[in-house]
Amino acid sequence: MSHPSVDKLLATTDDFDLCDGVFCAIADVTGNQIDAVTEPEPCRTVTLVWHSGGIIGNGGFQYLFEGNFNGDPGYRKTADAYKRIGAEKSYAAFQDALALFPGNSPPSDIDCRLKIYQSHPKETRDEINGRFWADADEAKRLLAKFIRFHSSEFCEFLTAQP
Repeated sequence: MSHPSVDKLLATTDDFDLCDGVFCAIADVTGNQIDAVTEPEPCRTVTLVWHSGGIIGNGGFQYLFEGNFNGDPGYRKTADAYKRIGAEKSYAAFQDALALFPGNSPPSDIDCRLKIYQSHPKETRDEINGRFWADADEAKRLLAKFIRFHSSEFCEFLTAQP
């Protein structure tokens, strides 16, 4: 991405447009591959929060647990990304969703993971989802604030790519 394009992106005042634009720019650089191990900070935080937020927003934690995030098999790094941006309510809901698994650790096998998750009362799962969804606007605002705070790092990462 050219430097003027990155500068224009990072100057975006709308929180949604900023978060989505930076997420998409990072995805362009990484070939649309999430890798929570190799993606540098603060890019990893944006990728994990924005991607997981979209998935959970569309179908709750059930949708999240139906897939995997490369480099984050137990979703710990993803949960921690919410804490990193200061989205404490989203982080707490994430922790409660993870607590539905033995040892707070979802199994790597998706079928097993879903069987355990779905064994909990629907009301419990709905309550956790509801708390996460209720904090979505705040999480977006905090992610945008995080991006603005780290704008020079995003500029460096996005302009260093061929």
